[in-house]
Amino acid sequence: MGTHFVPYYEETFGHGLKLVDYTAPLVRRGSLLCMSHVCIALHKVITQHNFQDETAMLPKLMAVCVPLVFDVVRSDKDREIVCCALECINEMLKELKGAMISDEEYLDALIELVRDVLQHKTASQKDTEDDSFCEDVEDDSELTTVLVDFAGSILPSLATAMGGAAFTPYFKMFLPLIIPKQGRNRSERSLAAGTLAEICQAMKESVIPFTENMYTVFMAGMKDPSEEVVSNSVFGMGVLVESSGTTLAPKYSEILGVLSHFLKEDGDRRTIDNVLGAVSRMILASPTSLPLDSIFPTFVKWLPLQEDMEENLIVYTSLFSLLSSSCQVALEQLPVLLPIMVSELTNKKVDDAAKAKITEILKGVSTKYADLTLKSLSAEQAEVLRQALTTNVNGS
Repeated sequence: MGTHFVPYYEETFGHGLKLVDYTAPLVRRGSLLCMSHVCIALHKVITQHNFQDETAMLPKLMAVCVPLVFDVVRSDKDREIVCCALECINEMLKELKGAMISDEEYLDALIELVRDVLQHKTASQKDTEDDSFCEDVEDDSELTTVLVDFAGSILPSLATAMGGAAFTPYFKMFLPLIIPKQGRNRSERSLAAGTLAEICQAMKESVIPFTENMYTVFMAGMKDPSEEVVSNSVFGMGVLVESSGTTLAPKYSEILGVLSHFLKEDGDRRTIDNVLGAVSRMILASPTSLPLDSIFPTFVKWLPLQEDMEENLIVYTSLFSLLSSSCQVALEQLPVLLPIMVSELTNKKVDDAAKAKITEILKGVSTKYADLTLKSLSAEQAEVLRQALTTNVNGS
């Protein structure tokens, strides 16, 4: 869209604002989405197209939109509308990052708002008579969990926007509200594990002061009876390892012992994919702390990923690291790895970033080990590889 629509942003925003109190819920949702999306679009124009906001249009629109959306979360009794408002906040935070919270008043209000949702203090959480949120939600506790889920998803975005170090005191404050307590249902435990995992990933090395605490939480989660909780906890343990550097290296043996129990033919495939992601992060954090000779062939056995495709990039980044350092056990597995990687190049579920990393690996391997590469691939796979490398050369 570029700058062509800029003259109409304020007018569009105004139309959305007029409908924020409309009686029909769908119209009210559209109003909130309209206003937040105008702010996001204008910010993109300013940052990506070097547009000079000489009239301070964005701050003016934000001054209306942000307090209004916060108020909807706090005071509206329609849970669907509240969830929409929380989603708008999260989208703006992801796109605008620091610009969303540059005003300290906004930051303080957002922190208080999320805390109130986590403590079930907003109007929609107190109103137990209106159970019209959606037809497939069976009871009020599930409705509350949905709201908490939307609020919890704001925290990783906030950590990214602020930076891990600046977010640290807030994480310390929120931690007791997020950690799953005894008696919580499966959805709440899964939500807690997933939220903590994403926060640890967003905080990066700033999570190190919390590593021991988070290790205990994720280790307990990996022993939970729910597959969903286990999968989120395995992911959490992986990103904790990644963010903590070598801090958890002495614990690798214990972690591997638990992870190995999930690698079975009838195991949950998403959990298996998260195990591979966790091991990949361990490889990148401290490869010398791992018994690669014994675990790497098993690691390769469970490739490629099947369910959690977002873990592909970290998996192939770890393979690139090992092969670049001429790791012997990784080189020995090339006859198995090569057909897998070439096949992934034609897999529509694999994203462009992962395919680019796979192509980078294949380019190096096919140059250095040309005969082995040809022997490991069928004629059809060799043609796929040739086309990928040709495209890569022409595109670079």
